[in-house]
Amino acid sequence: MSLQTIVVGTSLSAVSDGIVRTGVAVARATGAAVWLVHVCAPAALPPEIRKGDSRRLGQQLESLRAALAEQARRTGLADLPAFHADRLRLMVGTPAREILALADSVKADLLVTGPVEGGALHHVQLGTTADEVIRKTPCPVLLARSHTDFPPSRVEIPVDLSPLSAHAFRQGLAFLAGIGGPPARTEVFFALSPLELEGSLQFSPDQLKRMAAEELDRFLAAEGPSPVPYRRQITTDFPRGAILTALEDRQVELVILGTHGRGGFKRLILGSIASEVVRYARCNVLVVPPPPVYVALAARNRAREAQA
Repeated sequence: MSLQTIVVGTSLSAVSDGIVRTGVAVARATGAAVWLVHVCAPAALPPEIRKGDSRRLGQQLESLRAALAEQARRTGLADLPAFHADRLRLMVGTPAREILALADSVKADLLVTGPVEGGALHHVQLGTTADEVIRKTPCPVLLARSHTDFPPSRVEIPVDLSPLSAHAFRQGLAFLAGIGGPPARTEVFFALSPLELEGSLQFSPDQLKRMAAEELDRFLAAEGPSPVPYRRQITTDFPRGAILTALEDRQVELVILGTHGRGGFKRLILGSIASEVVRYARCNVLVVPPPPVYVALAARNRAREAQA
């Protein structure tokens, strides 16, 4: 994953300072250029402005532009070598639509936002704006919950052994290599459900565990040499609880997940399990979209289904 352009969404609040600082940390490590964007939803404007008071609208926008510039200064964004004032963007519109349009127009390699933010990503929760951003983003999304945990020292990469999971795995390792610094303690995690262990008539639980370990080893070997060291971990537990427990027990600072292309990208690779990891994980989350070729294939399949 080559990072040259980063888009950071902000609400201009003190809470969003940490989100911006995370974007700044990534930019400082990679040399990427940063676009800082605040989207003001029309519903958030005072009633007199919504009724057409152009003078008050101008004053409001000038105040927001000044706040955007001040946030760039206090978070260190303005001190980056690649900083340009024209990359501070103030927009009025639908938050998800505007930030996705900007990310697409500047060919962003990474979008950074927070899990619960107003403004640039209004009330980020899966099922609302963040769900739309994750489903439609052209680039990986870093949900920044703690700027003090970046760069991460402990990383978890859950996999389900699918091709899309392999893509997210590769992109995640490249991201870790790109941000530099001391190597994080990275763990590749596979959860074998007890239902799979108990539901087989052909194989014993021990045989299934051994087969799962062999399959995971083949999955990792197929990806070739890794740019960063990692260890692998298999657990026999229900995936949702196993992943969240692993994040807490290991005090993980970054978890890397991929998105699923089926059904308009409404689900993550591990289905509702990964959706809940994004929602409930206390650490930073890197969400990797499918490769363009998969997006194109999924679009063709949907078109054929619509014509059938």
